Amino acid sequence: MPDRRPLPVLLQCLTWPLAMPGGFGAVAFAPRFGLDPVAISGAASGVLIVLLVVMERIWPADRQSAMTWRSFARDVQFFVVNGATIGATNTLFAWIGSAAADVHPGLLSSWSLWIAVPVGVLVVDFVQYWQHRISHESPGPLGRVLWRAHAAHHLPEQVYVLMHPAGHPINTFIVRGLVTILPLYLLGFSAEAVILINLVIGMVGIISHSNLDLRGGWLNYVFVGPELHRYHHSADLSEAGNYAAVLSLLDILFGSFVHVPGRLPLRIGMADPDSYPRSGEVWKIMLLPFHAGIGRRRSNPEE
Repeated sequence: MPDRRPLPVLLQCLTWPLAMPGGFGAVAFAPRFGLDPVAISGAASGVLIVLLVVMERIWPADRQSAMTWRSFARDVQFFVVNGATIGATNTLFAWIGSAAADVHPGLLSSWSLWIAVPVGVLVVDFVQYWQHRISHESPGPLGRVLWRAHAAHHLPEQVYVLMHPAGHPINTFIVRGLVTILPLYLLGFSAEAVILINLVIGMVGIISHSNLDLRGGWLNYVFVGPELHRYHHSADLSEAGNYAAVLSLLDILFGSFVHVPGRLPLRIGMADPDSYPRSGEVWKIMLLPFHAGIGRRRSNPEE
């Protein structure tokens, strides 16, 4: 079994339930105090990252998955590559969204935030779920192409907060632009709703990648947390389900839900690591989408 260090019970049970509404509330009420919601959203995410990183250093759920200076050096390279990709993607789609808004107003722009945000999260996560599942499971050409772009995120043999950006910029563009921003623009959500939807998706992603023994209890059957997402990164493909980014309800509905309370995966990463570059070989990883010899992470059961 992986080596574990106990997390105090209060932090174990309350970190996740308090972080999400705290960040959401701070951003939702920011305009009332004359504050910029975008800035508050970034600050809320930054504070959460710092808190979780500190907690990971003191109480790692799995010491084998703890961040090292070597893995951090790898992560910095992915921060730069994917940070630039996210910035370029946001700029491109902001221009597209502005041009579209000049032609016709958003269909859902008048919805209350308390309705628009849950609907927006559901729409984005539904699209993301199938894009993600096809990346892993589809035997066709689309699945193979998507997997080669997505494989970089599964190369690290640890799951912790700061490895979250590990991935290929093509996959980042697909997830950020085509899966997240485009559906929100097409449905015409207001700017305030888009900020909050992205905050929810971002904070769940940060929390779910943490190397902490955070217990969600019944929340695991609604939202994705570290108890669920670390199994998605398991090297044992028989237990590597949980494709949703935010709503585990989608995994329950479509039969890919994996929940093993109180146990960690024995190994994180690829089932066949020798078929791929090492996670620190960033520039080799950049060539993965163009490597026709790379297959899928999960084989077709009929093959």
